[in-house]
Amino acid sequence: MRVAELLDLIDRAGVILSYLVEGNRLSAKPASTLTPGLIEEIRLHKQEIIQIMREDEEMCETGIIRSERQLFDLAHKYFRTAEKGGAT
Repeated sequence: MRVAELLDLIDRAGVILSYLVEGNRLSAKPASTLTPGLIEEIRLHKQEIIQIMREDEEMCETGIIRSERQLFDLAHKYFRTAEKGGAT
């Protein structure tokens, strides 16, 4: 499974992932909604997920886009808002 697909499944399950710098860990809330399969996929892709979370945190702090994924996410949010009449 690709990381993007995994993150989409996690989002649809209503799980919020957090990165804990101390201990280099991921935290999932509510953990009770994670299936054994999702837990295993998170373990397999842990470092990639952490990298994405770090990139996103840096972008929020600095405004600097570091990846193509971030650019597409911003464009998607912008145009989705525009369709609803929010952005011009």
